[in-house]
Amino acid sequence: MISPDEARPESVILFDDVACEKQDHIRNYFCMGCHKRVDCFYLCQTYTRIPNHLVRDDTNFLISFKQDEMNLRHVYDNHVNTDTPYARFREMCLACWSNHGFLVIDKDSELNEGRYRKEFDCFMTTNSPTESSESQSNTEA
Repeated sequence: MISPDEARPESVILFDDVACEKQDHIRNYFCMGCHKRVDCFYLCQTYTRIPNHLVRDDTNFLISFKQDEMNLRHVYDNHVNTDTPYARFREMCLACWSNHGFLVIDKDSELNEGRYRKEFDCFMTTNSPTESSESQSNTEA
């Protein structure tokens, strides 16, 4: 595998099922790849198997399919805990995971303006369902 310094600008690097591999080279991509405008994708079956330092910590866009309680708690602790109570986050996840869907966390978006999404285009709020409901994004504007 080439180093991040050798990668072409605006490349896409996909790490698929590498949780059992040595992570040093992968960490370099997550740490230095942004300087070369390299987008990195890390695919893994189990969230807790993803290295915390320089991979989970540097994540800015997370797609989560159905998780067990332990992995869900880790996602919450790492990316959500200041935004909403755990019970509400769990409700949001369960709503997203129905019919084999997924939850998106876009950490570059503002809270209640696309940070949490059911799949890619249905924005969710961190308010309880009785206070507010999911809203469709306006992709044509």
